[in-house]
Amino acid sequence: MEKIVVPVILGPTAVGKSSFVLRAAEAFGYEVVSCDSRQVYRRMDIGTAKPSPLERERVKHWMIDILDPAESYSAFAFADEALRIIREAREFGKKILICGGTGLYYYVMLEGASRLDGADLELRERLQEEARVHGAAWMHERLAGVDPEAASKIHPNNLQRVLRALDIFYRKGLPLSVLQKEGRQPDDVDFRAVVINRPRDVLYDRINKRVDAMVGAGLWEEFLSLRAVGYGERSPGMVCVGYRELFGVERGEVSLDRAVELIKQNTRHYAKRQMTWFRNKTKCESIDVTDENGDFLMDWFAQRIATNT
Repeated sequence: MEKIVVPVILGPTAVGKSSFVLRAAEAFGYEVVSCDSRQVYRRMDIGTAKPSPLERERVKHWMIDILDPAESYSAFAFADEALRIIREAREFGKKILICGGTGLYYYVMLEGASRLDGADLELRERLQEEARVHGAAWMHERLAGVDPEAASKIHPNNLQRVLRALDIFYRKGLPLSVLQKEGRQPDDVDFRAVVINRPRDVLYDRINKRVDAMVGAGLWEEFLSLRAVGYGERSPGMVCVGYRELFGVERGEVSLDRAVELIKQNTRHYAKRQMTWFRNKTKCESIDVTDENGDFLMDWFAQRIATNT
């Protein structure tokens, strides 16, 4: 059987992926799978820059609003579900386009779970933040709850190994001892990926403006609504950039203005790590975008993807 052709649009946060993908999906008849480790969470709309309800009416989006912020997720689980969606879509005569900034999710889907190395940058950042807040002993207890075999072999003070073991568990959704089986690459899907880049100063300016827009749209109010239903600093969703900085405001430790500046700074740092990851871990084409509306990308998509599916 002929392979399923799946375009993949990757890039750092605020680079302009979503607006381009919405245009391309409408123009060429695709549904979109979100490859984003934060947009999986319900109620977290503003801070994760989800497509608006109107945009999701225009184009079907998958892998958005599938978990509560108290639930953990992994690249392993994403890959399994995304491949299921891709294969079922073909049965119904539909086409899937993948869009996102969580490169690890794409990597696991492309290479198979056993080929996974390195770490999930965002997840590792979350775990390190939790360690700063709660301490090494608390993190070791957390590991013991999900992977007691690994915890029994790691000293509670060896925070680096504890975080590594937690990272493995949450990335793949299973303890390391269960993940010794060899994974395999999907042989029925032809992923055609591109990484979108912008000049760093332009990207950082876009990030700053996006954060300001989020605040104007009610980010603080969204945070309070999440707190009101019980999600806290230990909730996996709430350690995302854009939310975790607001706990200090709630406690009276920093002003909202200061927290907004921290969100901008942390988002820029995250985007820098994303760019490094894409450069080092992906072997796909990279496109530098200079026009604001992405017309060049539309031409590229029409020539390289839509005419050969």
